[in-house]
Amino acid sequence: MVIVFFLVLLGLAVFLQQAALSLFLGIFLSYFNSRLSLTPVSVNGSLFLKAGIICLGGTISLNSLGTISLDYIPLVSIYVIAIMIFGILIGKLIRLPHNLTLLLVSGTAICGGTAIASLAPIIKAKNEDLVASISLVFLLNAIAIILFPYIGDFFEMTDAEFGIFSALTIHDTASVVGTASLYSDESVTYASIIKLGRTLWIVPLLIGASIYSKSENKEYEFPYFILVFIAFVVLGNIFNIDGEIKSYIKTVSIAFFQIGLFMIGYKFQLHTLMKLSLKPVIFAASIWIIIISITLITFHA
Repeated sequence: MVIVFFLVLLGLAVFLQQAALSLFLGIFLSYFNSRLSLTPVSVNGSLFLKAGIICLGGTISLNSLGTISLDYIPLVSIYVIAIMIFGILIGKLIRLPHNLTLLLVSGTAICGGTAIASLAPIIKAKNEDLVASISLVFLLNAIAIILFPYIGDFFEMTDAEFGIFSALTIHDTASVVGTASLYSDESVTYASIIKLGRTLWIVPLLIGASIYSKSENKEYEFPYFILVFIAFVVLGNIFNIDGEIKSYIKTVSIAFFQIGLFMIGYKFQLHTLMKLSLKPVIFAASIWIIIISITLITFHA
């Protein structure tokens, strides 16, 4: 019964190809399971998200990757460093627990859940801080997927502007690409390349955290899928993949994204958010709103 319902909703998510709807179908199934006390289906959604990003690499021009990366590396670096410094200072000011501050700030500045999950064992964060941080990041990602296309339309952003806006303001890589895909293919190209530039900052973050905390625990996972993504970009250009094949690859990529977003929703636990105290919620949301506002002002000054 559970597996059949799971497959029906998952198939619907893939067929409709709407990121927000895929997310909510997963949330609905999670709620349905919890209400009926059913055993959930165990599927790692992050693998599908990574697979979607990797497939996307086969459709991106190597020239675009190089040009966009070189043009926006300074901007991405400024964003990451500024958010980290600002967030830590605000966390101290409002007396938010240090480890919770680091988790929320690193997730906001770099790559959402990946940064949080990687940083947590190094700084020996409490399990409740880890759950709270990932839950908040998930909630903000869900809001972004729903609202950002409307923000882009309201401010009449170009495809490139919306891709950059998404890459600089949304936490998780998959959510960035999923949101950009609702706007245009060009937005996806800009969003994926710039967001992967942000994600690479996880390396100095984890090295710095290890030195600072003097932790012997090095069991963090480098996002190797980024390297595979770049390899697919290179291979796609070496073999000069034609437009029809790229179209098929893009279809597969979109399907993977829908499955991944569905699984993000499926793992969503409403009761986890309900247990959060107000302070970290306000902290995470306020920093995010400030980042969005500054980015909009930058584009429309």
